[in-house]
Amino acid sequence: MNYPEILKNSNFNGLGWGVTSVLFYLSLYHFVLFIKSREKFYLFYSLYALINGINLIQRVKGVFVENIYTEFSDFFIHLNFPIQFASFLIFSFFLIEILNFRKHFPKFTSFFTYYALITSSIFGVLVLGRYLWDGYDMMRGYYILVFMPCTLIFLIYGIYLTIKTGEKVRYFILAGYLILGISSFIFASLTFGKDISFTNKYYYIFYLAVLAENFLYTYALAIKQREVYTDKFQIQTLLVEKLQENEDLRERLNENLRNELKLKESQISFLEADAEEHRVAKLSADYEKQITLLHLQSLRSQMNPHFIFNALNSIKVFLIESDKENAILYLNKFAKLIRMVLESSREFKISLGEELDIAKLYISLEAIRFEDGLDFTIDVERGINLRDTKVPPLVFQPFLENAVWHGLMPKKGPKSILIRVYKVDHDVVVSIRDNGVGRAASMKIKSTQTIQKQSIGISLSSDRLKFFNESEKFNYHFLILDHEDNSSEKGTEVVFYLNQIHI
Repeated sequence: MNYPEILKNSNFNGLGWGVTSVLFYLSLYHFVLFIKSREKFYLFYSLYALINGINLIQRVKGVFVENIYTEFSDFFIHLNFPIQFASFLIFSFFLIEILNFRKHFPKFTSFFTYYALITSSIFGVLVLGRYLWDGYDMMRGYYILVFMPCTLIFLIYGIYLTIKTGEKVRYFILAGYLILGISSFIFASLTFGKDISFTNKYYYIFYLAVLAENFLYTYALAIKQREVYTDKFQIQTLLVEKLQENEDLRERLNENLRNELKLKESQISFLEADAEEHRVAKLSADYEKQITLLHLQSLRSQMNPHFIFNALNSIKVFLIESDKENAILYLNKFAKLIRMVLESSREFKISLGEELDIAKLYISLEAIRFEDGLDFTIDVERGINLRDTKVPPLVFQPFLENAVWHGLMPKKGPKSILIRVYKVDHDVVVSIRDNGVGRAASMKIKSTQTIQKQSIGISLSSDRLKFFNESEKFNYHFLILDHEDNSSEKGTEVVFYLNQIHI
């Protein structure tokens, strides 16, 4: 028996069993890769290989599953159209993920997703209909007359889009489904209208094409994973560089502040020993004010890196999920936030409007952590001039951080933070309220944690307001209110009273 004759018995001599075994192995292997990396193209390829393996193994003779197919032949015959239907759709979503259609062609991706949902719903009803009202002909007609023509249109347009993506793997993907398409056409031409014994002679054409297709797709997946790893590494490197720049800046700022403190304190000591009493008192007051300002800057310099480090942690969520587009989007937001924080750090006080802008940008970064999103609202009463009302930079941030981490993170269901700016008499009042679990529940959760993290944000804010009041002769203060009475409105509220009447 020569080599072509061996190929012609592929359903009986082990070739078909070998190809289907490879498909089952690739399905399991890439599903494990999906579990480890959470990359969707692994999942869709795993399902695609599994469905093709199930579809092909029913042709193979002399294997342990043959009796199952023989015993339940009607059931597997009924599965023929649904399996092919699922194979087409899953393969389409595999292409969308590996070729990054969501980035290159978002409108087409959205359209195809809706199309897949609608056509799957219709086909699912028709599959049930074959059992409920003997609707086999209706299901078969929908598959052949509606779904297959639409699939052909999507296939032709998909080839065009595949080339247009510019992705490195596009030629391997094209080669894979062109090989399978050409071989399927040749196989269909040779076996059209023939009986099963004749058809079995040419199944090797299809088996070899499936083997070549899956080899090309596996190679394309390896290239894609390398690209994902490289992109992730570059973004992580950039984040580390940004963090290091911030740390270096903080060290320089603290060193300058220490030197200035020493200089001012030595000048005061000299004046106290050498100058006249009334002159010393006046100059001492001026220098004490400068020292107060430097203490305030020092406290702020401790808060800035703590604040920025938490924002960096939020961006890491996208890196873990390998969501490069959103990682870059939020990295740009982070860069803007860094710029705003550093600019405000040069000022002793900033406008309430600028402080609210920083808060809004910070919450947009922290919202990454919440799968269902975070509803953040700023409500400013009409007539309040946000530009004229001055506050210490980042004075609200520790309370927003507590709301996110300790109030909303443990909560299930909708999560929201509301900032209200309104007037009571002549004073501006800023209310920060969350609908989280509340301080009591938060403390209970915190007490059960293995690693205890001590928060210094509120203590720093209290000290900063104290120095700010001493410098400006204001009476800024805040209260923390627990809302526990009404279960539907639980949460914590921090109320800042910006009393500018001189004390």
